[in-house]
Amino acid sequence: MPQPYPGLSPSNSNKDAKYSIVRGPTGDWEVRLIYRDSSGEHLRTNKRHRKLIAQVNEVKYKESGEDGGIFYINEFHHVLVPRAGGGSIYVRTYRKLLDFDFDGRTLSPVAPSGLAPGERWPGPHVGIQHALTSGGDDIFRRIGTSQQGTRREYLSTVVGQEAARGLAHRLKRVKGHRGGRFYINEAAEFFTPIDDRDRGMSYIYLGALGRDAWFHAPQMRDRR
Repeated sequence: MPQPYPGLSPSNSNKDAKYSIVRGPTGDWEVRLIYRDSSGEHLRTNKRHRKLIAQVNEVKYKESGEDGGIFYINEFHHVLVPRAGGGSIYVRTYRKLLDFDFDGRTLSPVAPSGLAPGERWPGPHVGIQHALTSGGDDIFRRIGTSQQGTRREYLSTVVGQEAARGLAHRLKRVKGHRGGRFYINEAAEFFTPIDDRDRGMSYIYLGALGRDAWFHAPQMRDRR
């Protein structure tokens, strides 16, 4: 039976903030990534994760009667399919990382070696949205659905003020004291959007979660 996800259900209107299952040129199902840079929008696919594709499609069909469509992978490696009425369905825990070939290099959720916070984020823009509070002393995420109402869950209420402030201040050194939204991806890397006058919307690397305290992962059970 499909498992409704009790944790944060991602919801983002940006096309490049999610993965999707699509039919490839040969008729095979593939994972598609939309990647945007200064030269425009690019589509890249990967069909190496066949079991993941099949399991996402199985959930998609049970939910909507159709295969294909968008899905997310959060920082706990939980694969999530959004529901039409709000919330998400848990598919499985998937620890293999999705990467894509792009003009001679690899688009990976893992930061390239040597990339420093404050430099441009060159990876996919797929991630789960969180926010740094104004003043930069805490982090929050929105729990719930637009239909049923949402509430803010603060990192400080989960791990304590001191631990939350430590991570928040690390992000603030790049984002600034005004705070604002940022993303964490399936490799637990942080990045944030900026409006670059010359290049349009771009993303800046904020660093990796590493050993810092974070929100708790919901305990999910995979099918055998």
